[in-house]
Amino acid sequence: MSTFTTAIGIDFGGTSVKSAVVREGKLIHRGVPIDPQAATSSDALLDSLVALIAGMRVDFPDIAGVGIGLPGFVDIERGVVHELTNVAGWNDVPLRDILQQRIGLPVTVENDANAMAYAEYKCGAARGARYVMCITLGTGVGGALVLDGHIFRGAQFAAGEIGHMSIDLHGVSGPYGNTGGLEEYVGNVQIAERAGERYRAAGQAKTPADCTPANLSAAALRGDPVAARMWDDLAIEIGAALANVIWIINPDTIVIGGGVAKAGPLLFDPIRREIRQRTLALYHEHLRVVPAELGNDAGIIGNAILALEAAELCRNAEKII
Repeated sequence: MSTFTTAIGIDFGGTSVKSAVVREGKLIHRGVPIDPQAATSSDALLDSLVALIAGMRVDFPDIAGVGIGLPGFVDIERGVVHELTNVAGWNDVPLRDILQQRIGLPVTVENDANAMAYAEYKCGAARGARYVMCITLGTGVGGALVLDGHIFRGAQFAAGEIGHMSIDLHGVSGPYGNTGGLEEYVGNVQIAERAGERYRAAGQAKTPADCTPANLSAAALRGDPVAARMWDDLAIEIGAALANVIWIINPDTIVIGGGVAKAGPLLFDPIRREIRQRTLALYHEHLRVVPAELGNDAGIIGNAILALEAAELCRNAEKII
């Protein structure tokens, strides 16, 4: 049993770097957010991270490690960020080694969706599960797998990218040469564009702001048939992608988070229906499809937990030596 209880979790987004001191799965102190777009270089951004961590350690000297989650492609074994989505200049950065040398603590570097999934598995909606699929629905569609207690990362640490799973062989073109990827239909921007087209076809003028997921939810609850049909179709598309995952990994829990998931029963009920229609009872009768519990803090919490586990491994290795 680890005696380490306190770590720093950092959630590195394209527009904001959020952080907190986490103790036993709970946030006890939030750091001041950093705007990565305001940094003049990658070195300047690293300097800001080091200063942030140093300030937290003054008030919390028992911090045992630092965990950082980032969007994009991350080599967790070497701690290298191959590509950081929406932040220029971050290509093949050995982030773990740089920070460990500068702060003198164990550092973990992880994909942000994996960190979110691990937090939900450890202390959120997937507590007690063994085979978990997590999906985040927002600007893009992220995914991650926690199988038998471990993050499943794949051969190149890129597993779980359900957003690029094709739901239409001849569908909308997407990145990486794929067509019909889920993200091209159910991302925030795509939802607003599709809803706008449907309203125009129905003789109604709507702005993109009228067609955000939040406004579409409110409209559907008021009885708007265009909005209601939009949510039903989105659920069919998401449910079809999830059914493919279910056939492959046979999860016992699917956790759905992100802003789009705030639609609640408008989205979850038809997703569950679609899964039942597309899979055998053997696969779905004991399957839980549940909303994420930890919200925007999931990444911070998951990274802190991973940092604590890494600190424990370091201590055990030192004992052996």
